[in-house]
Amino acid sequence: MRKNISDGVWPVMLTPFEETGRIDWRGLELLTEWYISQGVHGLFSACLSSESLHLCCADKLEMVRRVVEVADKRVPVVAGVMGAADCSERIRMVRQVISFGADAAVMTLCDLVPEGAGDELWIEEMEQHLKELAGAPLGLYECPKPYHRRLTPLLTEYVTDRSEFLFLKETSGDLTEMERKSRAGKKSGLKIFTASAVTLREALDRGINGFSGLQANVWPSLLVKLFECRRENPELADRLQQFFIDYNWAVGLQHAYPAGAKLYLKKAHGLNIGSFSLLNGASAGEKEERWTDELVQTVRRFAEKTDDALATV
Repeated sequence: MRKNISDGVWPVMLTPFEETGRIDWRGLELLTEWYISQGVHGLFSACLSSESLHLCCADKLEMVRRVVEVADKRVPVVAGVMGAADCSERIRMVRQVISFGADAAVMTLCDLVPEGAGDELWIEEMEQHLKELAGAPLGLYECPKPYHRRLTPLLTEYVTDRSEFLFLKETSGDLTEMERKSRAGKKSGLKIFTASAVTLREALDRGINGFSGLQANVWPSLLVKLFECRRENPELADRLQQFFIDYNWAVGLQHAYPAGAKLYLKKAHGLNIGSFSLLNGASAGEKEERWTDELVQTVRRFAEKTDDALATV
């Protein structure tokens, strides 16, 4: 039976850590519940924002198991299998996350072949995976690390000729590219989710299925409002889109992400998680404390105004 990949907002989930660097499993459960409470349409677990490239295989798998368990089918969950040592480990991870109940196992395009390898070699490698996986539901992620490989026209044609691929996190930031992939995805049911919040409304108008990017880790409910009101209330949708443009800097400070996003969630929503990060240099210091306090108040005022606007519709 084909899994349900819902249109809409799919946060790239964060991972709470203890100060020792161990995963805060209780914090992960609280965070999963919080995402769902914000009205999101699905969850992308064990992805780059989850700091998966810095986790061992066992921790990544346990993370997916717990997220699926907490979500309890209230929203679908896709699970990254990034950073596998080789093809056999990747295949094992795919089978494992699907057995946990994930709606798709998401492979990163750059994991399959070295940088500089041609599309033909990528297709050959993927064919080996598909033979072993026997129809398992899959997704793809145009992950920028360790190098940025994207879905070219040839790879798009290959992927959309297969029924296994259900989910694509698209990271080109190019509306023309998004539209091209979206048109191709319609023939197979492949859902396309943009990582760019600054062009989200136009991307949705061009056929993209939804959003899966950094801003869903700080104000997912606002992104959900844009997704749900863009046709009935275009004026409010314009205001939301402008907010995402104006405040993209808040999550775009790479030296502070994802630590800054965790700090924001603690201050804005009272989530009992720390801001510790495994990423080199990704810390939340005094500077982040100051602008986060200001940002919390700004977002609250803006959210109240959008709630008032929706109440009048």
